[in-house]
Amino acid sequence: MTLKTQWIQHLFGQLDGRDYVLLKHTGAEEEDADIDLLLSRPQTAEILPILLQGRGIDNYQVRRQATMWQLFLYFHDDTFLQVDFLFGFFRKSLRYLSTEVVQSGARVNAAGLRVCSPEHLIEHLLLFNWLNYAPIPEKYLDYFASLSPTVQASMKRQLQERYGLWVGAWSELGEYRPEWRWRIIDGLHARRANHWLRRTGRWLRHYCGVLVGFGQNRGMSISFSGVDGAGKSTIIEAVRATLQRKYRRKVVVLRHRPSLIPILSAYRYGKRAAEQRAATRLPRQGQNRSGWSSALRFGYYYADYLLGQFYIFFRYHLRSYIVLYDRYYFDFIVDGRRSNLQLDDRLPRFLYRFIHKPQLNFFLYARPEVIRARKQELPREDIQQLTDRYRQLFDQLGQERGGTGEYYLAIENEEKADTLQLIWQHYKKVQL
Repeated sequence: MTLKTQWIQHLFGQLDGRDYVLLKHTGAEEEDADIDLLLSRPQTAEILPILLQGRGIDNYQVRRQATMWQLFLYFHDDTFLQVDFLFGFFRKSLRYLSTEVVQSGARVNAAGLRVCSPEHLIEHLLLFNWLNYAPIPEKYLDYFASLSPTVQASMKRQLQERYGLWVGAWSELGEYRPEWRWRIIDGLHARRANHWLRRTGRWLRHYCGVLVGFGQNRGMSISFSGVDGAGKSTIIEAVRATLQRKYRRKVVVLRHRPSLIPILSAYRYGKRAAEQRAATRLPRQGQNRSGWSSALRFGYYYADYLLGQFYIFFRYHLRSYIVLYDRYYFDFIVDGRRSNLQLDDRLPRFLYRFIHKPQLNFFLYARPEVIRARKQELPREDIQQLTDRYRQLFDQLGQERGGTGEYYLAIENEEKADTLQLIWQHYKKVQL
């Protein structure tokens, strides 16, 4: 039994005898599924300190919003759990379900848990997802299709009477329909609970919460560096998938820089053609030997980092995204030839102090013979020389930036599982 499973048992032990409802429960939850609970704010505040003393918690976060609190738990055995405590059913200014009605319709299942009725579950999933421009996940549609014909008929009749939606097969709700969304919104606006005065108050409350959340729910950046063939793409894809599936994070992958401005060759070949040429061209093949030309090229790309850091901050970090960089600014310091530059590395090294520094920076390396077995793009001598320079730079940055909350780690990437284990160990550190 995992520490996560033990903690969940502890949670429901604390909920016993309280007026809670377990939402989105089908009886066949996935191992990495989160938990949604309808529970009043006072009861949540009462049990939360007890829950945070549960066995096996390595680290945790609590995000408090106007209509819900979110709990993120990291356990010693590398399991993770997200618990959402909902105080009501709201989407910005709209109240889309009655808390009292859902509470009164709850039923106790075979495991002794108070779960949402199928009629209220379909309504909650439909309204919540479609108000957020998203379809209902397929696993819930399969669950509805497995219910008795009588229950299914009751659910479909409810959607027809309340929202004018004629549902044949449940799969129809697996595709977002804008026209049905507006029909739902019109129906919600007609309810007394969504009188314009009440909606105005909720708008103010919602956006005040958004402003407060900017300070506590920010995203972060993670950079991955390494010579070609070091396995960056494989590791980045594994990290991206785990962040999205396991840790429920929004993720964007950027190549090398913010890309607020296009690569220089885009002015000659066009953006799409330039990107295709860059993707297919072997590294370090540029013929530029001019110091002035290199300075101008570097100044152009440095402007992208300098200006782009504000774009990344407002576009992604303030919206809780994690930005994964496939290569970063360190290439200009260690391997200017890759960007067709002939520069003294002291200039880009000095200017690094003025640009955004990712919280986690990983340099992935492997023995030259291992890299050459993956890709034969660089000679063995170049691989060794670049690896030594990257490791030296990361050692220096790690010493200089110690105590700032930034990490610079060189990881020998020959065993994927070992590499990912080190990455997740440091990811949990920055979640403190």
